[in-house]
Amino acid sequence: MMSTKTRLARIAGAGAACALALVLHGNAQTADSTVPQAWNVSPMQAGAYREAFETAVPDWAARAGYNVLSNDFPAMTGLPARSNVWFDTNSKVLQLETDGEVVSNTLAYADATAVSFNGKPVYVDLRMKFDPLVNAPDPDLLASSKMALFLTADAKLVVVHGDGATTNDVVRDTNKWYQVTVKLQDNKFDVLLNDAPVFTDLAVRNAGAANTLASVNFYGTGMIDNLYVSHGDPAYVVPGPTQAVPTLPAPTSLSDEELTRVNAWLSDGNVTGQGGLSDLSQAQINQAYLLDSIGGNAVTKVEGYDFGISKIEMTSPTELALTLSLKVNNAVKTGKINGRVQIYGKVNVTDVNWTLLDGAITPSFANFTDGAATYTYTIPSGGYRYFKPYIVP
Repeated sequence: MMSTKTRLARIAGAGAACALALVLHGNAQTADSTVPQAWNVSPMQAGAYREAFETAVPDWAARAGYNVLSNDFPAMTGLPARSNVWFDTNSKVLQLETDGEVVSNTLAYADATAVSFNGKPVYVDLRMKFDPLVNAPDPDLLASSKMALFLTADAKLVVVHGDGATTNDVVRDTNKWYQVTVKLQDNKFDVLLNDAPVFTDLAVRNAGAANTLASVNFYGTGMIDNLYVSHGDPAYVVPGPTQAVPTLPAPTSLSDEELTRVNAWLSDGNVTGQGGLSDLSQAQINQAYLLDSIGGNAVTKVEGYDFGISKIEMTSPTELALTLSLKVNNAVKTGKINGRVQIYGKVNVTDVNWTLLDGAITPSFANFTDGAATYTYTIPSGGYRYFKPYIVP
Protein backbone atom coordinates (compact mmCIF):
# COMPACT_ATOMS: atom_id res chain seq x y z
CA MET A 1 0.00 0.00 0.00
CA MET A 2 3.05 2.23 0.20
CA SER A 3 3.78 4.43 -2.76
CA THR A 4 5.50 7.70 -3.46
CA LYS A 5 2.20 8.69 -5.03
CA THR A 6 0.18 7.76 -1.97
CA ARG A 7 -1.28 10.32 0.41
CA LEU A 8 -2.78 9.77 3.80
CA ALA A 9 -6.26 8.58 4.54
CA ARG A 10 -7.72 8.57 8.03
CA ILE A 11 -9.47 5.94 10.14
CA ALA A 12 -11.38 6.52 13.37
CA GLY A 13 -12.04 4.07 16.13
CA ALA A 14 -9.98 1.28 17.62
CA GLY A 15 -7.00 1.83 15.34
CA ALA A 16 -6.12 1.44 11.65
CA ALA A 17 -4.52 3.20 8.73
CA CYS A 18 -4.33 3.85 5.02
CA ALA A 19 -1.96 5.68 2.71
CA LEU A 20 -2.52 8.84 3.30
CA ALA A 21 -5.25 7.11 5.13
CA LEU A 22 -7.15 8.28 8.13
CA VAL A 23 -8.03 5.41 10.44
CA LEU A 24 -9.89 5.61 13.74
CA HIS A 25 -9.55 2.89 16.37
CA GLY A 26 -11.45 1.97 19.51
CA ASN A 27 -9.14 -0.11 21.73
CA ALA A 28 -8.15 1.50 25.01
CA GLN A 29 -4.43 2.28 25.22
CA THR A 30 -2.06 4.56 27.09
CA ALA A 31 -2.87 7.97 25.67
CA ASP A 32 -0.55 10.26 23.73
CA SER A 33 -3.11 13.07 23.68
CA THR A 34 -5.83 14.22 26.06
CA VAL A 35 -9.33 14.98 24.78
CA PRO A 36 -11.40 17.29 27.04
CA GLN A 37 -14.58 15.71 28.33
CA ALA A 38 -16.36 19.09 28.47
CA TRP A 39 -16.39 21.48 25.57
CA ASN A 40 -18.90 23.88 27.11
CA VAL A 41 -16.05 25.94 28.57
CA SER A 42 -14.45 29.34 28.25
CA PRO A 43 -12.38 29.95 26.23
CA MET A 44 -13.80 27.53 23.68
CA GLN A 45 -10.32 26.50 22.52
CA ALA A 46 -9.86 24.73 25.86
CA GLY A 47 -12.68 22.37 24.92
CA ALA A 48 -10.73 20.50 22.22
CA TYR A 49 -7.50 18.58 21.71
CA ARG A 50 -5.65 20.61 19.08
CA GLU A 51 -2.40 19.82 17.27
CA ALA A 52 -1.09 22.66 15.11
CA PHE A 53 2.26 21.06 14.08
CA GLU A 54 4.06 24.38 14.52
CA THR A 55 6.98 23.82 16.92
CA ALA A 56 8.06 20.17 16.67
CA VAL A 57 6.99 16.78 15.36
CA PRO A 58 4.78 15.33 18.12
CA ASP A 59 6.17 12.31 19.96
CA TRP A 60 3.45 10.07 18.55
CA ALA A 61 4.40 11.04 15.00
CA ALA A 62 8.12 10.55 15.60
CA ARG A 63 7.91 6.86 16.53
CA ALA A 64 7.76 5.56 12.97
CA GLY A 65 8.87 6.64 9.53
CA TYR A 66 10.47 9.93 8.51
CA ASN A 67 7.86 12.49 9.44
CA VAL A 68 8.95 16.13 9.48
CA LEU A 69 7.53 19.63 9.77
CA SER A 70 7.39 21.36 6.41
CA ASN A 71 8.32 25.04 6.32
CA ASP A 72 6.93 25.25 2.80
CA PHE A 73 3.47 26.22 3.97
CA PRO A 74 1.07 25.56 1.09
CA ALA A 75 -1.81 27.70 -0.07
CA MET A 76 -5.05 26.34 1.39
CA THR A 77 -7.67 28.17 -0.65
CA GLY A 78 -11.33 27.25 -0.66
CA LEU A 79 -11.47 25.81 2.85
CA PRO A 80 -14.51 26.68 4.97
CA ALA A 81 -14.20 29.61 7.35
CA ARG A 82 -14.37 28.69 11.00
CA SER A 83 -16.32 31.37 12.85
CA ASN A 84 -14.86 29.99 16.06
CA VAL A 85 -11.11 30.23 15.38
CA TRP A 86 -9.62 27.08 16.91
CA PHE A 87 -6.09 27.59 15.59
CA ASP A 88 -3.79 30.59 15.33
CA THR A 89 -2.18 31.53 12.01
CA ASN A 90 -0.12 28.62 10.70
CA SER A 91 3.27 28.57 9.00
CA LYS A 92 4.01 24.81 9.01
CA VAL A 93 2.34 21.48 8.28
CA LEU A 94 3.24 17.87 9.09
CA GLN A 95 4.72 16.01 6.13
CA LEU A 96 4.25 12.28 6.64
CA GLU A 97 6.40 9.45 5.36
CA THR A 98 5.52 6.49 7.56
CA ASP A 99 7.88 4.06 5.80
CA GLY A 100 5.30 1.29 5.64
CA GLU A 101 4.35 1.58 9.32
CA VAL A 102 1.30 2.99 11.07
CA VAL A 103 1.61 6.32 12.90
CA SER A 104 -0.81 6.20 15.83
CA ASN A 105 -1.95 9.05 18.08
CA THR A 106 -3.72 7.40 21.03
CA LEU A 107 -6.46 9.35 22.79
CA ALA A 108 -8.11 9.37 26.22
CA TYR A 109 -9.78 11.70 28.69
CA ALA A 110 -7.72 13.35 31.43
CA ASP A 111 -8.76 10.62 33.88
CA ALA A 112 -7.37 7.98 31.45
CA THR A 113 -10.83 6.66 30.57
CA ALA A 114 -11.77 6.06 26.95
CA VAL A 115 -13.13 8.82 24.73
CA SER A 116 -16.79 7.95 24.30
CA PHE A 117 -19.25 8.78 21.55
CA ASN A 118 -22.15 7.07 23.31
CA GLY A 119 -25.05 9.54 23.40
CA LYS A 120 -22.97 12.52 22.31
CA PRO A 121 -20.79 13.12 19.26
CA VAL A 122 -17.02 13.07 18.93
CA TYR A 123 -15.54 15.06 16.05
CA VAL A 124 -12.19 14.33 14.41
CA ASP A 125 -11.25 17.23 12.16
CA LEU A 126 -8.12 18.12 10.20
CA ARG A 127 -6.78 19.54 6.97
CA MET A 128 -5.50 16.98 4.48
CA LYS A 129 -4.04 16.93 1.01
CA PHE A 130 -4.96 13.65 -0.65
CA ASP A 131 -2.79 11.52 -2.91
CA PRO A 132 -4.49 8.54 -4.52
CA LEU A 133 -3.71 5.03 -3.31
CA VAL A 134 -2.35 2.78 -5.99
CA ASN A 135 -3.64 -0.31 -4.18
CA ALA A 136 -6.53 -0.77 -1.77
CA PRO A 137 -5.57 -0.90 1.93
CA ASP A 138 -4.45 -4.25 3.31
CA PRO A 139 -7.44 -5.88 5.09
CA ASP A 140 -5.14 -6.82 7.98
CA LEU A 141 -4.30 -3.16 8.40
CA LEU A 142 -7.99 -2.32 8.84
CA ALA A 143 -8.86 -5.21 11.13
CA SER A 144 -8.86 -3.13 14.31
CA SER A 145 -10.30 0.06 12.83
CA LYS A 146 -13.63 1.77 13.42
CA MET A 147 -13.52 3.40 10.00
CA ALA A 148 -11.04 4.40 7.31
CA LEU A 149 -10.87 6.98 4.55
CA PHE A 150 -8.68 7.08 1.45
CA LEU A 151 -8.53 8.14 -2.19
CA THR A 152 -8.52 5.60 -5.03
CA ALA A 153 -6.16 5.65 -8.00
CA ASP A 154 -8.83 7.54 -9.97
CA ALA A 155 -9.11 10.13 -7.16
CA LYS A 156 -12.46 9.03 -5.74
CA LEU A 157 -13.05 9.01 -2.00
CA VAL A 158 -13.62 5.63 -0.34
CA VAL A 159 -14.84 5.06 3.21
CA VAL A 160 -14.47 1.72 4.99
CA HIS A 161 -17.30 1.06 7.46
CA GLY A 162 -19.15 -1.66 9.30
CA ASP A 163 -20.99 -2.89 6.21
CA GLY A 164 -18.03 -2.87 3.81
CA ALA A 165 -16.75 0.03 1.73
CA THR A 166 -18.48 2.84 -0.16
CA THR A 167 -17.09 4.99 -2.97
CA ASN A 168 -18.16 8.55 -3.73
CA ASP A 169 -18.16 9.13 -7.50
CA VAL A 170 -16.87 12.72 -7.39
CA VAL A 171 -13.29 13.02 -8.66
CA ARG A 172 -11.27 15.02 -6.12
CA ASP A 173 -8.59 17.54 -6.99
CA THR A 174 -5.35 16.15 -5.56
CA ASN A 175 -3.70 19.57 -5.87
CA LYS A 176 -6.05 21.00 -3.24
CA TRP A 177 -6.31 20.77 0.53
CA TYR A 178 -9.56 19.61 2.11
CA GLN A 179 -11.10 20.11 5.53
CA VAL A 180 -11.94 16.55 6.58
CA THR A 181 -14.41 15.96 9.41
CA VAL A 182 -15.53 12.65 10.88
CA LYS A 183 -18.47 12.80 13.29
CA LEU A 184 -19.01 9.67 15.40
CA GLN A 185 -22.06 9.06 17.56
CA ASP A 186 -23.89 5.97 18.81
CA ASN A 187 -21.99 3.46 16.63
CA LYS A 188 -22.63 5.55 13.50
CA PHE A 189 -20.52 8.13 11.70
CA ASP A 190 -20.60 10.81 9.01
CA VAL A 191 -17.77 12.10 6.81
CA LEU A 192 -17.71 15.71 5.61
CA LEU A 193 -15.37 17.48 3.19
CA ASN A 194 -15.21 21.27 3.57
CA ASP A 195 -18.20 20.98 5.93
CA ALA A 196 -20.38 19.34 3.25
CA PRO A 197 -21.63 15.77 3.96
CA VAL A 198 -20.14 13.11 1.68
CA PHE A 199 -21.05 9.95 3.62
CA THR A 200 -23.74 9.86 6.31
CA ASP A 201 -25.21 7.45 8.85
CA LEU A 202 -22.66 4.69 8.28
CA ALA A 203 -22.08 1.94 10.84
CA VAL A 204 -18.70 1.89 12.56
CA ARG A 205 -16.72 -1.32 12.26
CA ASN A 206 -17.01 -3.82 15.10
CA ALA A 207 -13.52 -3.30 16.50
CA GLY A 208 -12.47 -2.46 20.04
CA ALA A 209 -14.85 -1.28 22.72
CA ALA A 210 -18.22 -0.07 21.44
CA ASN A 211 -18.70 3.70 21.03
CA THR A 212 -15.11 4.55 21.96
CA LEU A 213 -12.37 6.32 20.06
CA ALA A 214 -8.91 5.17 21.10
CA SER A 215 -6.65 6.55 18.39
CA VAL A 216 -6.26 8.43 15.13
CA ASN A 217 -3.86 6.69 12.77
CA PHE A 218 -2.04 7.49 9.56
CA TYR A 219 -0.23 5.39 7.00
CA GLY A 220 1.69 6.46 3.91
CA THR A 221 2.91 9.80 2.61
CA GLY A 222 1.21 13.15 2.56
CA MET A 223 0.54 16.32 4.50
CA ILE A 224 -1.85 17.13 7.35
CA ASP A 225 -2.47 20.15 9.56
CA ASN A 226 -4.67 21.41 12.40
CA LEU A 227 -5.70 18.09 13.94
CA TYR A 228 -8.72 18.53 16.25
CA VAL A 229 -10.66 16.10 18.45
CA SER A 230 -13.58 17.27 20.60
CA HIS A 231 -17.18 16.75 21.56
CA GLY A 232 -17.81 20.19 20.05
CA ASP A 233 -18.52 20.74 16.37
CA PRO A 234 -15.44 22.38 14.76
CA ALA A 235 -17.81 24.28 12.45
CA TYR A 236 -19.61 25.75 15.46
CA VAL A 237 -21.64 28.64 14.07
CA VAL A 238 -21.20 31.31 16.73
CA PRO A 239 -18.14 32.52 18.62
CA GLY A 240 -17.55 30.64 21.83
CA PRO A 241 -17.81 32.34 25.22
CA THR A 242 -15.02 34.82 25.93
CA GLN A 243 -15.79 34.96 29.64
CA ALA A 244 -17.24 32.71 32.31
CA VAL A 245 -20.82 31.87 31.37
CA PRO A 246 -23.65 32.10 33.89
CA THR A 247 -25.16 29.05 35.52
CA LEU A 248 -28.45 28.18 33.89
CA PRO A 249 -31.51 26.92 35.74
CA ALA A 250 -32.02 23.16 35.81
CA PRO A 251 -33.16 20.84 34.49
CA THR A 252 -32.21 21.09 30.84
CA SER A 253 -33.17 18.87 27.94
CA LEU A 254 -30.67 20.48 25.60
CA SER A 255 -27.78 18.59 24.09
CA ASP A 256 -24.25 19.69 24.99
CA GLU A 257 -23.93 21.56 21.71
CA GLU A 258 -27.27 23.33 22.05
CA LEU A 259 -26.51 24.32 25.64
CA THR A 260 -23.15 25.76 24.61
CA ARG A 261 -24.84 27.83 21.93
CA VAL A 262 -27.14 29.26 24.60
CA ASN A 263 -24.21 29.94 26.92
CA ALA A 264 -22.22 31.63 24.17
CA TRP A 265 -25.24 33.80 23.35
CA LEU A 266 -25.62 34.82 26.98
CA SER A 267 -21.92 35.64 27.22
CA ASP A 268 -21.96 37.67 23.99
CA GLY A 269 -24.97 39.54 25.37
CA ASN A 270 -22.94 40.56 28.44
CA VAL A 271 -25.07 38.58 30.85
CA THR A 272 -22.27 38.18 33.39
CA GLY A 273 -24.29 36.93 36.35
CA GLN A 274 -27.66 35.48 37.23
CA GLY A 275 -29.29 38.92 36.77
CA GLY A 276 -32.24 38.52 34.45
CA LEU A 277 -31.89 34.73 34.52
CA SER A 278 -32.99 34.19 38.09
CA ASP A 279 -36.71 34.48 37.37
CA LEU A 280 -36.63 32.46 34.13
CA SER A 281 -36.91 28.73 33.64
CA GLN A 282 -34.55 26.85 31.34
CA ALA A 283 -37.38 26.53 28.80
CA GLN A 284 -37.93 30.32 28.86
CA ILE A 285 -34.20 30.97 28.39
CA ASN A 286 -34.11 28.51 25.50
CA GLN A 287 -37.08 30.23 23.89
CA ALA A 288 -35.46 33.65 24.34
CA TYR A 289 -32.29 32.27 22.75
CA LEU A 290 -34.05 30.89 19.68
CA LEU A 291 -35.84 34.22 19.13
CA ASP A 292 -32.75 36.29 20.08
CA SER A 293 -34.65 38.13 22.78
CA ILE A 294 -31.91 39.83 24.81
CA GLY A 295 -31.28 43.38 25.87
CA GLY A 296 -28.42 45.00 27.76
CA ASN A 297 -27.18 42.67 30.48
CA ALA A 298 -30.38 40.68 30.86
CA VAL A 299 -32.42 38.19 28.90
CA THR A 300 -35.74 39.61 27.77
CA LYS A 301 -38.55 37.26 28.71
CA VAL A 302 -40.67 36.32 25.73
CA GLU A 303 -44.19 37.26 26.74
CA GLY A 304 -45.52 36.09 23.42
CA TYR A 305 -44.65 35.64 19.76
CA ASP A 306 -46.54 35.26 16.52
CA PHE A 307 -44.87 33.04 13.91
CA GLY A 308 -46.34 31.66 10.72
CA ILE A 309 -46.50 31.67 6.93
CA SER A 310 -47.78 34.83 5.28
CA LYS A 311 -47.31 33.80 1.63
CA ILE A 312 -46.84 30.56 -0.34
CA GLU A 313 -45.64 30.41 -3.93
CA MET A 314 -44.91 27.29 -5.99
CA THR A 315 -41.79 28.20 -8.00
CA SER A 316 -41.61 24.73 -9.57
CA PRO A 317 -43.30 21.33 -9.08
CA THR A 318 -40.71 20.52 -6.41
CA GLU A 319 -39.87 23.96 -4.98
CA LEU A 320 -41.83 26.14 -2.65
CA ALA A 321 -41.13 29.79 -1.77
CA LEU A 322 -42.47 30.53 1.70
CA THR A 323 -42.59 33.98 3.23
CA LEU A 324 -42.39 33.66 7.00
CA SER A 325 -43.66 36.27 9.43
CA LEU A 326 -42.45 36.78 12.99
CA LYS A 327 -43.36 39.13 15.83
CA VAL A 328 -41.69 38.92 19.25
CA ASN A 329 -43.31 40.69 22.22
CA ASN A 330 -45.69 42.40 19.74
CA ALA A 331 -42.78 43.89 17.75
CA VAL A 332 -41.85 42.83 14.21
CA LYS A 333 -38.57 40.93 14.16
CA THR A 334 -35.58 42.42 12.34
CA GLY A 335 -32.31 40.53 12.14
CA LYS A 336 -31.25 36.94 12.63
CA ILE A 337 -32.80 34.58 15.11
CA ASN A 338 -30.73 31.80 16.71
CA GLY A 339 -32.59 29.01 15.00
CA ARG A 340 -33.35 27.52 11.64
CA VAL A 341 -36.84 27.12 10.21
CA GLN A 342 -38.01 23.56 9.61
CA ILE A 343 -41.13 22.93 7.51
CA TYR A 344 -43.67 20.22 8.26
CA GLY A 345 -46.43 19.24 5.85
CA LYS A 346 -49.57 17.20 5.38
CA VAL A 347 -51.59 16.11 2.38
CA ASN A 348 -55.12 16.78 3.58
CA VAL A 349 -56.33 19.46 5.94
CA THR A 350 -58.12 16.76 7.93
CA ASP A 351 -54.91 14.75 8.52
CA VAL A 352 -54.18 14.61 12.24
CA ASN A 353 -50.38 14.53 12.13
CA TRP A 354 -47.86 16.83 10.46
CA THR A 355 -44.94 15.14 8.67
CA LEU A 356 -41.39 16.46 8.95
CA LEU A 357 -40.33 17.19 5.35
CA ASP A 358 -36.85 15.92 4.67
CA GLY A 359 -34.57 18.73 3.49
CA ALA A 360 -37.16 21.46 4.09
CA ILE A 361 -35.04 23.50 6.47
CA THR A 362 -33.19 26.79 6.16
CA PRO A 363 -29.45 26.27 5.52
CA SER A 364 -28.54 28.63 8.36
CA PHE A 365 -30.17 30.73 11.05
CA ALA A 366 -33.19 32.57 9.66
CA ASN A 367 -32.86 36.30 9.02
CA PHE A 368 -35.88 38.62 9.14
CA THR A 369 -36.45 42.11 7.72
CA ASP A 370 -39.42 44.04 9.07
CA GLY A 371 -40.87 40.81 10.38
CA ALA A 372 -40.58 38.83 7.12
CA ALA A 373 -38.18 36.30 5.60
CA THR A 374 -38.58 34.35 2.35
CA TYR A 375 -36.91 30.98 1.71
CA THR A 376 -37.12 28.41 -1.06
CA TYR A 377 -37.64 24.81 0.04
CA THR A 378 -37.49 21.54 -1.86
CA ILE A 379 -40.68 19.62 -1.20
CA PRO A 380 -40.53 15.82 -1.40
CA SER A 381 -43.02 13.79 -3.37
CA GLY A 382 -46.19 12.70 -1.63
CA GLY A 383 -48.75 15.34 -2.52
CA TYR A 384 -48.16 17.72 0.39
CA ARG A 385 -50.44 20.77 0.17
CA TYR A 386 -50.45 22.19 3.69
CA PHE A 387 -47.34 23.47 5.45
CA LYS A 388 -46.38 24.56 8.95
CA PRO A 389 -43.09 26.15 10.09
CA TYR A 390 -41.17 25.47 13.29
CA ILE A 391 -38.12 27.23 14.70
CA VAL A 392 -35.53 24.60 15.64
CA PRO A 393 -31.97 24.84 17.08
